[in-house]
Amino acid sequence: MNLLKSIAAALIIALVAALLIAIQQYRVIALEGQVTLQTRAAKDATEANTESLKTITTLQAEAKRNANYLADLQQRLKASEDKARQARKDFEDLKRKSPAVRKWADQPLPDGLRGKPAASAGKDDSRASRSP
Repeated sequence: MNLLKSIAAALIIALVAALLIAIQQYRVIALEGQVTLQTRAAKDATEANTESLKTITTLQAEAKRNANYLADLQQRLKASEDKARQARKDFEDLKRKSPAVRKWADQPLPDGLRGKPAASAGKDDSRASRSP
């Protein structure tokens, strides 16, 4: 009976050892699954980060192009304003200094424009209506 007890004890120990090994194996498989998920998540995050960096780089380049374009537009606007200012100044100078403009400006205004009634061309309509 001692032998049977030893065999039974060995068998129980073997079963417990097998159960512990099975539990450890299950844990290993579960941990491997988690590692696989974490690896996939890390890879996805890295790819998303790379895509975000590309987007950021693109946006920064676009912002720089926009800033350069805006600076160019500001420079063109200033040049146009300077040109318009110079044209106004030239026009004012031309009005004051041009002989043709001075001659035109020296002419007297017609009577109708000065608030006086226009002079008739030598005809008096009131006398013409009295004739038989």
